[in-house]
Amino acid sequence: MTNLSLSQTQPMAGAFLPDAARHYLAHTTEGRGIREIARDAGCHASTVLRQVRKTEAMRDDPLVDRALSSAEDAGEATFCADAVLDAAIIAVRHLCQPGAMLLFNADLPQPAIVQSSGEGATQVLSTATIGLSAALIMRGWLVEDGGTALRRYRITPDGRSALPGLIATRDRRASADMDHALDGFADANPDRRSRDRTTSNGPGSESPLVSLSRRRGSDGQPFLTPDFVSAGDRLFEDYQIAGFHQTDLLGWDSPAALTPFYDRARRQSDTRKAEAAIRTLDAISDLGPGLSDVVLRCCCLREGLEATEKRLGWSARSGKVVLRIALQRLSLFYAATLSEEGVLIG
Repeated sequence: MTNLSLSQTQPMAGAFLPDAARHYLAHTTEGRGIREIARDAGCHASTVLRQVRKTEAMRDDPLVDRALSSAEDAGEATFCADAVLDAAIIAVRHLCQPGAMLLFNADLPQPAIVQSSGEGATQVLSTATIGLSAALIMRGWLVEDGGTALRRYRITPDGRSALPGLIATRDRRASADMDHALDGFADANPDRRSRDRTTSNGPGSESPLVSLSRRRGSDGQPFLTPDFVSAGDRLFEDYQIAGFHQTDLLGWDSPAALTPFYDRARRQSDTRKAEAAIRTLDAISDLGPGLSDVVLRCCCLREGLEATEKRLGWSARSGKVVLRIALQRLSLFYAATLSEEGVLIG
């Protein structure tokens, strides 16, 4: 089945468009029969029929109706999958913020994601294309939350839990792109490729903390004190012992997102691994969603500060300041909870 989109600037979300909507468009736009679609999808015809009827019913939502109508008019079109993925991550991340919602009016060119504070003030966090917003609704990641002329949508538990997976997909693609670039460069300079492989991100590469610890501020003091570096090293060792996968703890937005990892750690038969996993999770939970990402990337994944800044959408050279704040808090956490056990393992 060919992926459909509104246009290159307003994609119908590519992989974010659920199979039910794809089958619906194949039936209504391409004129394909229910049995033919089911045969290609490897499912029963009654399943496709239910999907088509369900999607048709969802057109009562004006946002979904506009997106599907545009897709039907556009027919086959191209889209940038990476751009759609990045846009989805931004939208879902913003919608996970406290008090955030997506607003849509039929007279607006595209929906807006806003956040309201306790004092009644509202700020616009970002905008989202109609195609992407509709795809999130059809996947069950957004649910309508009232409104008539101005419709409101809020993130669902499924939408919140999907964020780490989106980030992991983006990271895998970025890693694959880097591997491809290195493979293409290997013939021209094999020695350079070998050097890049050994110094790129990974358990065996040097932590960004090492270079930062050599720098000094305007007062002549080290930018990172020894206890900050030790805290980062402690987290790295626990992370490695626990055996977390590269993207396991990235992008979480609430304590509930860490619950499955706590449960898995408590079921771990290896006591050493279990204790290391719980210490890591406790430290990450104490840091919170924002600070934990930079610490995980720089200390545990050995990701460079420039790469971290780009992935998290920060301005250049801001990462080292945030990292220092995170390490200060991490150091206080270990000082308060580990006592004499704060000596590095290994």
